[in-house]
Parts: sequence; structure tokens; C-alpha cells
Amino acid sequence: MSELGWKYLTAEDKANIVRGIRDGVAYGGPYHVEIHPADRCNIECFFCSTAALRGTDELPLSRLEELIGELKAAGTRSIRLAGGGEPLFHRKTKDFLAALVGSGLPIENITTNAVLLNEEIATLLVKGDCDQVTVSLNTGDAETYASMMQTPARNFDRVLKNVKNLIAERRRQNRTTPKVNLQFLVWKDNYRTIPQMYALARELDVDTIFFNGLSFLKPEQKMNADETAEMLRLYEGIVRQDEYRRIAMIESYEQDIRAQVSEMNARLNAERMQKGRVARLAHLITRRDLTWREKLAHRKKIAETRRVEAATAGLDDPCIIGWHSMLIRTSGVIAPCCILQGAPLGDVFKQSVADVWHGEQYAKFRTELSRIMREREAWQHDAGADKTVVALCGSTSGDICPIRSFYFRPDVPFMHELNEVLAAG
Repeated sequence: MSELGWKYLTAEDKANIVRGIRDGVAYGGPYHVEIHPADRCNIECFFCSTAALRGTDELPLSRLEELIGELKAAGTRSIRLAGGGEPLFHRKTKDFLAALVGSGLPIENITTNAVLLNEEIATLLVKGDCDQVTVSLNTGDAETYASMMQTPARNFDRVLKNVKNLIAERRRQNRTTPKVNLQFLVWKDNYRTIPQMYALARELDVDTIFFNGLSFLKPEQKMNADETAEMLRLYEGIVRQDEYRRIAMIESYEQDIRAQVSEMNARLNAERMQKGRVARLAHLITRRDLTWREKLAHRKKIAETRRVEAATAGLDDPCIIGWHSMLIRTSGVIAPCCILQGAPLGDVFKQSVADVWHGEQYAKFRTELSRIMREREAWQHDAGADKTVVALCGSTSGDICPIRSFYFRPDVPFMHELNEVLAAG
């Protein structure tokens, strides 16, 4: 999952963000920028959430190259390539990636269907500073792939080949990046193949597995209670095996399953703890499907997660995207983030990145975010005053924005500095 380039920020960058939140202005940045190179796509997923926002073309290579210079001058630390359409469906993809590699500006994530992730592209991504490649495979077999993605079934095998080649190229260059994240979108027509999806991800030897769902489904496309229960039983089977070594996410946009997943996790943890320390250690030692490096890395990850949870318990984690990041759509429109990409704050065909970031529209957006921070649980979306933020931004509707704070929450010192500023009013 994209981490919005947080690891690339310097101590001074973080101090500027905190100071900017205190004063309601931007003292630096944008530190991270998501770019949609192309609005065109090479497949026609029936569930696409961005199709309604698409144009029909791409950002010209000349403007993309200019943007690289503007972003470096602004102090941008990393970018993400997504869409929109398919980011690799740009006519000059290789030239753009080569320009990025030459600039030294890291690609912290590229999200792609991987149909066009050929050997030349893979070599560029491994050679450059690309942290992650998120592959939207979405299902576990060629038949359901063709149905979901509305593309020839042969593209399923093509994607598998490209993923294998990317991982092989990474090994050839003796690199550990880009990490490969494999995404599955689980719904009524494919949930029974969850074990098959997991087995396929393990066979490909990807680093991370995401299980999610579809949104904006018709009533007849949604799962009933029995199907949801069966889906959760299948998830329990693979989590019992994986123990969140590679599985990083089990969510659903179709329905809220957070409570059921939390209950499942608590039950599996209790089941595990009942075995006793010696039995658990013996089980770990005798597992043959994991290397010792994987076993030790998992233990370290668990310990770090517990440390962060304890150190940040009770702290506020509001959205700070207005001081950290922006999104540039293929049309030239600049928006705050993928959730708010329909809210224009500027246009790169009419303005520079710096002019937009420090302009009037962004200032108003930061004022809206500041009101959310100040009012906390009492905040309510005001359609008259709030021109950019939506109810999800404050999470008072019961929903939680998926990108609100996940990227900076593990940064314990920053969380404490931020909360000191928030407490001071």
C-alpha cells in the first residue's frame, strides 16, 4: 500500500508541517504528489470508480518533464503514479519513467493492472528508486478475470508473467525493491476462490496481499448474509495460515466488515495463545513454508506494531493532507487526494505547482481542515462553508477515510508533536 512517501520527509519537513498546521499556512511542500499520467485504460473493469471522471487522453510528456522540475524545486520528496486510467498506458511511458529515474525523484508507488508491465518497464522500475508496485489482479483465475475486467482471458496469464518477471528482475539486480503488492477485489462472483487467490499470491512470491471489495454495486450484485458469513470463514482459513505475514488488508467497500474481522482476529489470537509459549515456538520452528528470515521479520513487525500502538494510544490523528500532499489529474486539475479528486484547487496547464499550493484555493481548503481539527467530534460538514472537504474527512458519519492518517500514524515523535499543537488550540 502506498505510504505517501512519508519516509522520505526530513525532520525539517515534518517541523514545517506541524508549524503550518499551527498557523494555517504551508511553509513547505507539497512533499508528496500523486500523478495520473493517462486517463485512457487498456481494460474496461465494470466496477471502475474513476471512469466517470476520465477524459480521453494523457498528460503531454513535455508537461510531465516540466512538472518533475517544478516538484523538485518545491521540495517534493516522492511521487506516486496511478489513475485515472492505466498509468502505463501513456504513449511515452518509457520516456517519462526514464526522466524520473534520471531526476532522482523516487517513485514510492505505482498502481497498475500490469498488463503493460513488460521487461523494459520492469528494468526501469528496479533500476530507479521505486518502492512499491501495486498490481490490481483482482481475482484468482482467468475466467473471472475476463468477466470482471472485461478483457480477454489471456491477459490474466500475461499479468502473472509480468509479475514473475518483475520479481525475477529485482533478484537479478540484487535489489529488495520495488516491493510487489497484489490486490484482490472480493465480491459475490469470486469470494469462494479466496483460498485460490491466496495460494496464487504465495506462488508468485509477492511481498504483500490486499483483499478488498467493490463499491457502487447494484442490489443483485451484493452478497447476502449467508454469503458474507461464508466469505469470512474463508478469510479465517487463510489468516490462520498466514498470520498476517503477507496479508496486509482485509476490507470491503461493499459492506463494513471491520467488526467481523476484528472478532476473527481476536478469536484466532486467543486460539494461538491457548497453545502456550513452548507449543507456539515449536510450531514456528517446524513450519516449512517460511524461511527463518520471514519468521524473524514477522516477529519484529509484531513487536514494532505493538510499540507504536502503545505509544500513540489516545492521540488524535486528523487529516493533514493539505500540508503534505496533492494529486495531479490527467486533465491538469490539481486536487487534494484520491478521495477528493473531484474537487479542483488549480490547473497545471494554467499555473505552476507552487502557485497552486500556495494559492487561495488551497488556503481555503486548509482552513476547512483546521476547523475539523479544532472541533474534533463536534465537527459537522457544512455544505455552505465546506467547499472541498466532505463528511468522510472528519469521520463523524461513522465511516473512516482510508487515507486519513495511516501514513504518518506510525511516526511516534511526529504524532506527539502534532498533538501538542492541537492541544494548544
